[in-house]
Amino acid sequence: MKKTACIILTLILLAAAGLYTVTTPAGGRTTLAENTPAAGETAEHNHNAETAAAETGTEEPARTESGETKEQPFLVQITDDDPAIAYVLVRMPNPIGLLPLPTEGEYTRTIRQTKDDGTEQINVLHLTTNGFWMENANCEGQDCVNMGEVTLENREERVLWNMIICLPHQLSLELITREEALQMLGQ
Repeated sequence: MKKTACIILTLILLAAAGLYTVTTPAGGRTTLAENTPAAGETAEHNHNAETAAAETGTEEPARTESGETKEQPFLVQITDDDPAIAYVLVRMPNPIGLLPLPTEGEYTRTIRQTKDDGTEQINVLHLTTNGFWMENANCEGQDCVNMGEVTLENREERVLWNMIICLPHQLSLELITREEALQMLGQ
């Protein structure tokens, strides 16, 4: 029951959240930026054209081995032609969107938040075909970096289950299956 209520609340907040700029509780601005594949890897996905078209601003597109540009947008909807089997739900503290796990290869995604005083909070996620981990962060304790990898196999056995949390940056990441994402989005 609690999980269902959480999913419904998440759906409502996800629908209301912007894709790029979010006002944080402290009044700062959040920008979701940089989306690059790991060295020598390709990150390919088919996504909702409206979502991709809505993304502008500081987003740096990923490049494949051939130099072709591929974007990994934050999804607010899952289409039938999206091959991802799982997603990372990003919340800062409200849901921002879903990042698809690649069907092959790996990619990184940098999330930048700018506080009112101008300081930047940076978290770098590393996504693989089976899970994700926090590759780097500029928070003090580095607890999020030390939480290890969340995979489809270990997500129910870890201390934080399917989540990695960066408390100083008020960022939480949750690995969810395609079915869970579809249920959350009411699709």
